[in-house]
Amino acid sequence: MGRLLSAGHKVALSEQPPSPGGDRPLQRLTPGTSVDAAVLAPGRTNNLAVAFTAGETVGFAWLDVSTGEGGTAMASVEGCGPALAQIAPTEVLVARWPETSDALAVALRSGGTRFGKLDRPELVGAAADGVLAAAYGPGAPDALRGFSPPELSALAALLDYVRATAGRLPEALPPPRRAAINDTMEIDAPTLRGLEVLASGASVEGTLLSVLDRTVTPAGARLLARQLAAPLTKPDTIRRRLAMVRFMVNNPPVRAGCREELSGLPDVLRAYGRLSLGKAGPRDLAAIRDGLERAQAVAAHLATGENLPVGLATAARELRVSDDGGKGALAGTLRRALVPSPPATIGEGGFVVEEYHVELDAERMEAAAAKEAIGKLQDRYVQQTGIKSLRIKTNTLIGYHVEVPAAAAKGLADGFTLRQGLASSARYTTTELDRLAAEQVGAAERVAAIEERVFRELVSAALAQRMAVTRIAHAAAALDLVCGLGQAAAEGLWVEPELADDTLLEIEGGRHPVAEQLLEAEGRSFVPNDCRIGSDDRLWLLTGPNMAGKSTFLRQVALVVLMAQVGSFVPATRARVGVVDKLFSRIGASDDLVAGRSTFMVEMLETAAILKQATARSLVILDEVGRGTSTHDGLAIAQASMEYLHDEVGCRTLFATHFHELADAAEAMPWAVCMAMDASPGRHDEMFAFKVRAGRAGQSYGLRVATHAGMPATVLRRAAELLGQVTGTKDHEEGTSG
Repeated sequence: MGRLLSAGHKVALSEQPPSPGGDRPLQRLTPGTSVDAAVLAPGRTNNLAVAFTAGETVGFAWLDVSTGEGGTAMASVEGCGPALAQIAPTEVLVARWPETSDALAVALRSGGTRFGKLDRPELVGAAADGVLAAAYGPGAPDALRGFSPPELSALAALLDYVRATAGRLPEALPPPRRAAINDTMEIDAPTLRGLEVLASGASVEGTLLSVLDRTVTPAGARLLARQLAAPLTKPDTIRRRLAMVRFMVNNPPVRAGCREELSGLPDVLRAYGRLSLGKAGPRDLAAIRDGLERAQAVAAHLATGENLPVGLATAARELRVSDDGGKGALAGTLRRALVPSPPATIGEGGFVVEEYHVELDAERMEAAAAKEAIGKLQDRYVQQTGIKSLRIKTNTLIGYHVEVPAAAAKGLADGFTLRQGLASSARYTTTELDRLAAEQVGAAERVAAIEERVFRELVSAALAQRMAVTRIAHAAAALDLVCGLGQAAAEGLWVEPELADDTLLEIEGGRHPVAEQLLEAEGRSFVPNDCRIGSDDRLWLLTGPNMAGKSTFLRQVALVVLMAQVGSFVPATRARVGVVDKLFSRIGASDDLVAGRSTFMVEMLETAAILKQATARSLVILDEVGRGTSTHDGLAIAQASMEYLHDEVGCRTLFATHFHELADAAEAMPWAVCMAMDASPGRHDEMFAFKVRAGRAGQSYGLRVATHAGMPATVLRRAAELLGQVTGTKDHEEGTSG
């Protein structure tokens, strides 16, 4: 089942009815509603989302059933891509499709998200209000005040689907968060994919996430991934986080101690997810107990730091209250009630400590006495019969019985009644054994019933404190995030960026965080580059040879900006970042064969979205626009796109191209500058120097790259001849002989 859900399939389970002819319970599971630890990745969210279109807007609602965390967002139909990328849903259900646009379908396909139509009646009026009240209780109107009608419609549809699929609504569900407009940077799925922020190919290796992730808790890892998909845009908010990271960088003992304490913190949020759906076991209660205790230890260690920044002082207070009021009472109850290492399920029993429940202790003593009496009865039967191999055993079919070898069965006295004859043994019962067995089984059943009752009481107590404990878990995750960013900054020797509320972008000695680590693993060093984009030179036209580092340079500029707005230190010697409202990247090429779209069509769709949505405060990274069609068409499209970004949008733009003719157009633009990758050989016999310089590239050096790739000499000589015929030169490039 876990493999089916992980692969995106829906599963229906039919359990054996309790009695012949009884109802056969049917359980439905989908990837977005699963709370099974075997299906869920600890460090990734499992958001189920619903999209509801109203006119030109789309209301989104999402819920991670495994943690209870959820929220809503509004977006235009044409601009729904960034909203989906920030939600990062496992599964999307469309309650109402747009009537006049396929932008939502394009965004879903671009993100590679599983999606389908929500095949349930649309909830309106009292039906929608009813499901919201059932989920969030009497306080639902206050908790949902300010949410737009499309958001509420999407949220009601989402909760109705969860109830129908899981058979119930999660208990004590925290209110959803409404995504605040303009509080986070907009990034769509193609940009995240092109910059390799969260995934590279089919894994997270070689991504920005893999470089930054020094978290030690699952909740911290999930928070980091969410932040990378939705960096901050308020300079003061970013500066507060940078102050916390700076403190952790400058105080290694505090950072190390907090990380050590946090590393033992259980995943309290997912424990609550299972509790709220009735799918939890004693270990989930123990996770809450241990989480509250560990929060105290983390708070105590954090308090050893002097002059804590405001954010860390707040986190320390949030963690410290884990022993106050109802939370403290819950922690104390769980400590008294549960054994240190309880079993996974209540059916295994033995998870309630002795002396916690008087009636339970009495029944346990009775069960133990009956079991001991059965043991003594076995010894007596061995002595009476002289059959040393006689044993009293039990199984689910016939219960307690006396088992002897078949050859010794004739030696039993009249008091033994045959129950089952086997080839090698015979099974008997006696009146005395039946009496003791009934006493033992009855006491064991009463023990199990009391333990189950205690478990239900503890679950109710835990759910009553869900909101408060969730807040503590969020504080711990935020601290883990900051400690992890501090650890990554210390390891990478990164610097604190300066955040500004203008459109200037200055990076000195910038490095690609992922490429630098990969090169260092090979014993090589990364070549840093500067980048200054301001009001006078807001568009860079970047030319240069293949393999000279254009794409790496483009990505590193975008990643430095993204890291800075997450609140991370950055790989540079100095960085000043004018806050970016939207980040767009068009790097790489791919087909969408399922949708019948060629590489060029995908490129045009993504470029069109950029041109329509970019603002003067955006950062746009474009690499080889127009390469998927004929040279003349491609050149025309590339130049028109460059002119539109320069003249109409006015945003910061890095525009890389092999169309050297574009340099003529760029030089005529008042706020553009021509830059090029240095074509001279680099260090250690490298083909190029990987340095950015002012000016324009004279040629593409394609034959040099082909030579380095090991193309046959005959092919290289013929290519040089043909190139000479076109350009009117001889031996046009280096490296084409022999």
